[in-house]
Amino acid sequence: MTLIEFHAMLGETIMYCQTIENDLKWIYSFMKKGKVEDNFDSIDGRTLGQVLKQLKELDRSDSKQYISSSDYNFLSQMTEKRNFWCHQAYTEFVYIEDFYNSKEYNNICSKLIRDHDKLAIVSKSVENVRLQALKDYR
Repeated sequence: MTLIEFHAMLGETIMYCQTIENDLKWIYSFMKKGKVEDNFDSIDGRTLGQVLKQLKELDRSDSKQYISSSDYNFLSQMTEKRNFWCHQAYTEFVYIEDFYNSKEYNNICSKLIRDHDKLAIVSKSVENVRLQALKDYR
């Protein structure tokens, strides 16, 4: 993988993380009693972990659970993945001379591909849940 391809895939991976987080906030906002916009504003500045905790409590209190326990576990792990890609990924290889040929760069590229592909699927799934929650609660 070239560095330009790495940049592009990393950018898309971060985009998936951001859309997942935003969709989860909207799902919470639809499900919580009150005005949707006020609900969204009340959690907009919260961390993904805080949003997940509140959404999980709300989701389990309803007869129609939107997100499974295993999906909540993955979403919790996503916080670590997002933090790694945003704050650490480049330092794994960028200081290595001729890093293109290093095992560190090859390992990080493989990890990026795995996380990117998984997050692409999760992003679409969470978007579908957001759209269903919009229909159910509007």
